[in-house]
Amino acid sequence: MEGPYFPELIRLFLYFSTSNEGIMQSVVKGKMIKLDGPTLKAAAGLSGSGREKPQTFNFGDFEELTTFWDCQRNLVNTNYEKFLAGGMKKNSRLISFIIAWMLKPRLHNHAQMSRDDILLMHVIKKKIKIDWVLVANDCMWKARQKEDGPILYALLLSKIFENAGVDLIGERKIIHQVQSQTEEHSTNTR
Repeated sequence: MEGPYFPELIRLFLYFSTSNEGIMQSVVKGKMIKLDGPTLKAAAGLSGSGREKPQTFNFGDFEELTTFWDCQRNLVNTNYEKFLAGGMKKNSRLISFIIAWMLKPRLHNHAQMSRDDILLMHVIKKKIKIDWVLVANDCMWKARQKEDGPILYALLLSKIFENAGVDLIGERKIIHQVQSQTEEHSTNTR
């Protein structure tokens, strides 16, 4: 996704959000915004209804150590107490990067996978259908707790505001282009 995002409106959405059966909702400039299935499907093509109760780590054949083990290049030198992405095979490491930065972004330690990250790795590799509405809502609730952290899903929320008909005239916006983000990450030498 690329385009403008509106940081003040997003922060207001997060600050005043409430839960309706696990679905995040808030009023933005007089428009009720719900992060439910139809809204997320229209904005980004995400599937799910958000109504299913999460069954964490209940996928039958899922075992976190086995999933992590299958991703490793060198099984002997792997520390199985910390799920570090550094020793993974190329494709697994790429999936880990996409999970940590895009699908279920977090505000800390992107090199170490969480149990949820390993579950998502399993889901992606086995092509299991999951409720992405629940995943997005879970991330948003966690982001709401950290007011000074980065804004998660900024472009997605801005697209939802546009689709809902929120008046965006006069709002401060930041233009995000894929090329500038790529250049920023590729030149970062920290």
